[in-house]
Amino acid sequence: MYSSLYITNRIVGDYMKFDDIPASGNGKGGKGNNNLMFILIVAGVVILFVVLIVYSIFSSKGNNSKLVQLDTNSRLVQSLYTSVHDFKSTSPYWMYEGENSPLIVNMTESNKMVLAYLNLKASDFLEADDCEKLPQENFYGKLVCNDKTIITKEDVERSYREVFGDKVTVNTTVNIKADPKYNTYVYNSEFDSYVLYSAGEDTTQKKSKYKYVYKIYQAEAQGDEVMVYEELTVENISTGTVENQSKYRYTFVLGDDNIYSYTSIEKIA
Repeated sequence: MYSSLYITNRIVGDYMKFDDIPASGNGKGGKGNNNLMFILIVAGVVILFVVLIVYSIFSSKGNNSKLVQLDTNSRLVQSLYTSVHDFKSTSPYWMYEGENSPLIVNMTESNKMVLAYLNLKASDFLEADDCEKLPQENFYGKLVCNDKTIITKEDVERSYREVFGDKVTVNTTVNIKADPKYNTYVYNSEFDSYVLYSAGEDTTQKKSKYKYVYKIYQAEAQGDEVMVYEELTVENISTGTVENQSKYRYTFVLGDDNIYSYTSIEKIA
C-alpha cells in the first residue's frame, strides 16, 4: 500500500511546475503576441489617418461656410448684378411682374425670357436680310424693321444659360417682352430667330416724372453663394424729393460648370 506522501509526490511530479512555463517571446506563444501587437499598431495608424481626413473635410467645409465681405465694385459683383437688371426702364422690376415667390426657379417662363433678353449683348441684335420676307404683322403688332429686328435663337439660348445655368433649355413657344408695353420678340421657326414686333407706333417709353437711383451697398460670399444687396431710391424729378426707398437682396449660386446662376431676389426693406 502506497503512502499518501508518495501519491502526492507522484501527482506533483507528473504536472509542469510554474517555473517551467516558457517565457513570453520564446516559442509559439510569443510569436502570436507579436503578431497581435503588430495588427493593433497598424489598426491604430489607419484609424488615426481616417480621423485626420474626416477632420480635414469638416474643417474645409467650415471655412467655406464663412461669411466674407466682397468689394461692391469688383468684376464678379458688378457682372452678376448687371446681368439681371434693367437700369433703363421707367418701371423698376417689371420683369418680376406677377411673381409671388422670391425663387427664380418658380418664375414664369415669360419673365425668365425677359431676364435673358436683358443679358443679351449689343452684338446679338441684328438687321433682317430682307424685311419683306418676314410676316409684316401678328397679334403682337407690326414688324419693326431696324438694326434690332433679329435675335438668333442661339444667342437667346446662350444668354438664358448664362443667367440660369447650363442645365436649362429655352421654350421657343414663349415670346420675349422687350419692355413693359410695346415691343415683343416672336420666335420664327423658318429663320430660327426671334423677330421684333411693336404694338404701338411710338416704340419708346414715355418720359417718367421719377428718377430711379440704384446702388449696391453691400456684397457677401458664403460657400458657393454670392449675395448682392441693392438700395433703390425713387426721386420726384420736379420737386427733387425722395418718394420711396427700398432694399433688395440678389442671390447667385456657383454651379458645377464654375458659373454663377441666378437663384432669388428678395425685398428686405
